[in-house]
Amino acid sequence: MAVVESGHAGRHWRRRLFLGVLCVVVGSAILVRRQSRIPSGQVQRADGSQTRGVHTIQSSTTTGRRGAYYLPSDHESGELPLLVILHGTGGKGADILVRVSTIADRKRFIVIAPDSASVTGAWLVEQRSDGASEDYRHVMQCVREVLALPGVRIDRAHVLIAGFSVGSGAAFYIASREDLFTAFAILHGHVVTDAIGPRRIRGWLSTGDRDRLRTGESMRATADHLLRVAGFSDIETRVFLVDHALREAELTSLVEWWLQ
Repeated sequence: MAVVESGHAGRHWRRRLFLGVLCVVVGSAILVRRQSRIPSGQVQRADGSQTRGVHTIQSSTTTGRRGAYYLPSDHESGELPLLVILHGTGGKGADILVRVSTIADRKRFIVIAPDSASVTGAWLVEQRSDGASEDYRHVMQCVREVLALPGVRIDRAHVLIAGFSVGSGAAFYIASREDLFTAFAILHGHVVTDAIGPRRIRGWLSTGDRDRLRTGESMRATADHLLRVAGFSDIETRVFLVDHALREAELTSLVEWWLQ
């Protein structure tokens, strides 16, 4: 037998139901908003976890991509080395920054990890652009932004720009043109020898023994060209037990070489 609400009782029941649903909706919205906020000084990883000390770059590309930077605790206490690191295809600065933030905290250096302008993660620094490409400009804008922060002072003798995979070409291109950098690193990447700028600074080339994209033989050939043909005098070449990926052993070795 169906029960039919009548008159005042029915209206009262419907009002209580409406208020109950409204409370659930509002409460859920507040909860979602709180959960979506990332506390100051943190950047969210791809897996949803967060890393303290990592901040979002404010400078933006025309595609809305930015990047991230890392400041060790008590960074205002003195001059610190600076690492600028460029991600590979499909990556973002915050993702590759997570890989080096632990080392940066232990060894005490600042890290800047810009995003490429392309949403695919590719980098474009054409030989004829003379520094005018958007990726080139964005990298340097990110650097200037962080260096302008209160309390940030860098050790000008230790400024490294490194790139992983496709990011290495952009890193080398910029390093050979910008006076700020004292060293460059090519991680599982390549060098366009026709696009080398006028500067000859110390460099690092590394890859993995199982890397089919950038083999040890190709990296050694590139190092030989830089030394014998391009006029470089200090090039370090290493091969690690890994495929086309960055692991802590490689990153730690790079940092030790850079800061020695």
